[in-house]
Amino acid sequence: MTPEFWAAAATALWTGIITSVSPCPMATNVAALSWISKHSGSHKMAVLVHGLLYAAGRALAYMVIGFLLVKSLLSAPAFSFFMQKYGNQALSPVLVLAGMYMLDMFGGSFTGFNFFDMTRFKAKAGALSSLLMGMLFALAFCPISAALYFGMTIPLAAAHSAPFSIPLLYGLGTALPVIGAAVALDFGVRKASAVTGLAGRFERWAKPVTAWVFIAAGVYLGLKYIFGVI
Repeated sequence: MTPEFWAAAATALWTGIITSVSPCPMATNVAALSWISKHSGSHKMAVLVHGLLYAAGRALAYMVIGFLLVKSLLSAPAFSFFMQKYGNQALSPVLVLAGMYMLDMFGGSFTGFNFFDMTRFKAKAGALSSLLMGMLFALAFCPISAALYFGMTIPLAAAHSAPFSIPLLYGLGTALPVIGAAVALDFGVRKASAVTGLAGRFERWAKPVTAWVFIAAGVYLGLKYIFGVI
């Protein structure tokens, strides 16, 4: 695997983490954590198991969507040729626009959408309920998650012919706060609000830093592959 692929994989994972601590995706993660924390007294490591199953559900949903989209795109010879020859040029404005979007440069009037009201989802029983919850919550696309998944992760997966790994890493990134909270709960930290408060503080500096990194990377790719000045 090339260094470019590893860079894309790290970008997908980090993009998922940034998505997870944004307000709208965070709401679904808090709802999931509230459900998962109810298993704290059932048996040892129960919360961690449910947290991992929730993460697996999110990752599986993003992976399936990514696989279907990327394979359908790469199966078209014209698109495959375009990505091989012009992938870096195309990625340049995507990175810049994604960074600008994360910095709210387009205004805050667009409040987003959900396919379902996922925060009201109530799992019935059993370990598989957390897996199903993760899969369903992954479909609750908000502006930031839709922009970073369809506008960033899918183009990266197509550019590197990685329909499984890149969307999978993004999905795992979106569930990392829940995994961390599940570990904390299993080790005796019983207040999920403390964990989510840390996530909010993390977003305040991580989101703008990541946005400017995206913009800088997009400018670099543009200068190198579009204008040829580097």
